[in-house]
Amino acid sequence: MPRYFMELCFDGTPYRGWQRQAAAPSVQEEVERALRLKLRLPDLFVVGCGRTDTGVHASSYFLHFETGHPLASPEAFSQAMNSLLPPPIAVKGTFAVEDKAHARFSATEREYTYLVHRRKDPFLHDRSYLLRPELDVEAMNSACSFLVGKQDFSCFQRTGSDNRTSICDVRQAVWTATGAGYRFTITADRYLRNMVRAIVGTCIRMGKGQWKAEDMQEILASKDRSRAGKSAPACGLYLSRIAYPFIQAEQA
Repeated sequence: MPRYFMELCFDGTPYRGWQRQAAAPSVQEEVERALRLKLRLPDLFVVGCGRTDTGVHASSYFLHFETGHPLASPEAFSQAMNSLLPPPIAVKGTFAVEDKAHARFSATEREYTYLVHRRKDPFLHDRSYLLRPELDVEAMNSACSFLVGKQDFSCFQRTGSDNRTSICDVRQAVWTATGAGYRFTITADRYLRNMVRAIVGTCIRMGKGQWKAEDMQEILASKDRSRAGKSAPACGLYLSRIAYPFIQAEQA
């Protein structure tokens, strides 16, 4: 059966995350509903590139699905899907891939972005974290220098998680000042549940001067979630890039 990748973007505010759930709205449920209507395949299911928590957004999210026959025009198919999907979800593109291409397991790198704004702005409500105090970007970046590399990130893992391993390879973690406030960008091969929001919350403690940048090294070594900062709200978090060896950067 032909296999296709689809790239989405979505506002996660109305949903309990990506993954389909029995009694709560999810992005996966809406996408599968639209695909079944369009393809007339009642048993069609999709595989996503990963989970997102309640209220988390995505500016780039990939999934794969299989059809009974090749699509005549992937571009027209994407447009038709957009007419079937609710306003918070949009298809950016659809394209054929090899049978072994997998939205989750073929990904080599994932990037998240976290947005913070300092003044009340109705256009940023539920899409960025309102935090009025000025933050020390240099201190936060000094703290982030301890995050880069392949190591155990269990101190930032949601309590009770059952991950096979807590080892992640973080390749970039950097804060920048913006016109509205601040932006955090982190790139890694994989993430633990709640990891990015826990890192952001911990960095904010450094940015406020409540903790020293060097404390990040001790927090990591502790492997204890209670040593890290409180998780930042979901509203500011975006899955922003997924890298695959068979997709050109400009296509994604």
